[in-house]
Formats: sequence, structure tokens, C-alpha cells
Amino acid sequence: MSKPKIAICDFTDCEGCQVQIISLREKLLDLEKHFDIVDWRLVQAKKEKGPYFATLVEGTPITPSEIETLKYFREQSKYIFGLGSCASLAGIPGIISKENREKWYKIIYGAGYKPQGIDALPIQAFVKVDFLIHGCPVGQEQLVRFFEELMAGQTPSYRNYSVCFECKVEGNPCRLVEKKPCLGPITQAGCKAVCVSGGSACYGCFGLRTEPNIRALLTILNNITDKKEIERYFTMFLSRTEEYQKIVKPNL
Repeated sequence: MSKPKIAICDFTDCEGCQVQIISLREKLLDLEKHFDIVDWRLVQAKKEKGPYFATLVEGTPITPSEIETLKYFREQSKYIFGLGSCASLAGIPGIISKENREKWYKIIYGAGYKPQGIDALPIQAFVKVDFLIHGCPVGQEQLVRFFEELMAGQTPSYRNYSVCFECKVEGNPCRLVEKKPCLGPITQAGCKAVCVSGGSACYGCFGLRTEPNIRALLTILNNITDKKEIERYFTMFLSRTEEYQKIVKPNL
């Protein structure tokens, strides 16, 4: 009996999430007993055409050819899964708005550069996506959990609690109580609060949790810092979300 075929493709990104898959090492070999990875540019020469059982997409499609490639994989795949924050939230490429992109192209590459990039949007702006594996980069524990659920015939599921819960588990003092900005209360868990544990804030790279109370967090943040700093926190990863456009941006 043939194994389900999986493709892994990438667009504009740092490829860090794919490196996390490779870093599974022996566990990846165990997973391959259940799936046949037939198209993975980063690590193999072979490339089989679809249809595929599933395609994992890393990165943000910012050129017309990348968008067409994404649509091809959607047509050829039973399931499409976003891999990491660039795919699910537009990530770092999404920090620059469409209006400012041409200006920064000229500053970085020179006036003679002819850009191909149009805009940076999450992959669900172009195709139906079945599940998003969040993180910048994704965590190995997340990846194993995702693959195991897939192998068991289950629908991958999101955690229904925020990063704050994981901060408690890790023994971190609350940044907001210490009058330091943090997006942990509205951010989906799964990262084990790695940034806060390392002395940084949570910038929301795991995306918004279910029913995030953004207005309450904005009230707290306005008592801690100024609007420019609040905008910097939200636009690191969340500027392309509907919630940012409807709730955060009008109040900054």
C-alpha cells in the first residue's frame, strides 16, 4: 500500500521552519515511515507532481509567480498547512506595507532595481488553508504533535489558552504587572513562553488566541507606554490580521 504523498514548498522566508523539520533527525525518519515526502526543494533532488495528500507551505508569497505556485499546490493537495509565522501571519515580510515597499526596495537595492514583489500577505489571503502551524520558527514539539495527529487521522487542533499560561508554568514574572509591554494575553500558546523566559516580550508570533480581548490589553498598554511603542509591538507579526485593522489601528 502506497504511503500518502507530502510536498513541502517555500516562498519568501528565512527557511528556519524547514530547518526545524530537518532538526527532528531520527524522529523525522520515523515519520517518513508513514509519509512519502516527494517534493522538498531544500533537501532532495526528486520532485514528483501531484496530487498530494498534503502540502506544507513555509513563507509569504509576494510575487505573482509565488502566488500561482501556491494555487497550484492548493489544487493538487487534499490539505494545505501553513508552516510558521511568515505563512500564517505574513511574518517579517509583512512588516513593510504595500505602500512603503517600493520606497524600501530603492533604499536597499538602489534606484535601478526592478522589484517583483507586490505585497506580503498570509497564505490564507489567496487559498483555503486547513491548519496553521504557528511560530517563528515553529517548535519541534509542535511539529511532532502535528504529524502524530495527522498520522492518527485526527484534525490538528489549536491550544485554547494563551502564552500567559505557559509563562506561569515556566515561572516567569508577569511583564504587564512589571509595567513592561507584552502581547502574551492575546497570543496563542505553544511556544513555552520562550521569548519571555529569555528576557524579551511576547510579540505574538503564534498568532491570536481564540476570542482575544484586545481592547482590554490596549487599555493596559496605554497605561504602560506610548502609542508608537504599542504599534511597534503589534506590527511585528500581527499587522496583517483583521483584528489589528479593525481594533488596534483605529485606536493608535
